Amino acid sequence: MPVAPSKAAKSPFTEVELGTNILRPEAPIVRCRIVYMGNNKNRSVARPGQLQIQKVQTGFNEKDEPTFETVKSAIDEGMQSYDFSSHDSLGRIITERLMPAESGPELAGKPFAYSEHLGHIRWFYMQQTADGAKEFRVLADRKDQPIIQDYVRRFVQSQAADEKSYDEVTSR
Repeated sequence: MPVAPSKAAKSPFTEVELGTNILRPEAPIVRCRIVYMGNNKNRSVARPGQLQIQKVQTGFNEKDEPTFETVKSAIDEGMQSYDFSSHDSLGRIITERLMPAESGPELAGKPFAYSEHLGHIRWFYMQQTADGAKEFRVLADRKDQPIIQDYVRRFVQSQAADEKSYDEVTSR
């Protein structure tokens, strides 16, 4: 916990322990289905940042061959494109991209794409049409929902802190 300036000045030891909100492991990767609720047959979205996939050697198997693990991480560089097209260039329906009938009458037949980038998932969740309706619906596994909620909570807190700092600097 940070030490108040008056207490820090009295002590010759000036280093303080970082709070739990300062350092935390990278955001875990979750996979969400993003469903486009609009009627545009060729909707696509490009978002800054992307998912980086690396193969990391984890050891050797019984035949002394190297074994690898795939490690995914969200990075800020580059762009990630999401294609919500429901029809191909010849006007044929792309059935692999449409929600199945079992998803219910509201979602059935709507185009979807997957996202594993928490920043993009949050962005899709926040999008609204001009009349205030949700443009996208985000479907996540129940076990991943607390992870997503924690990420959004931390993002909102970070944004609020940044705005407060900016206001303090500009009001001087």
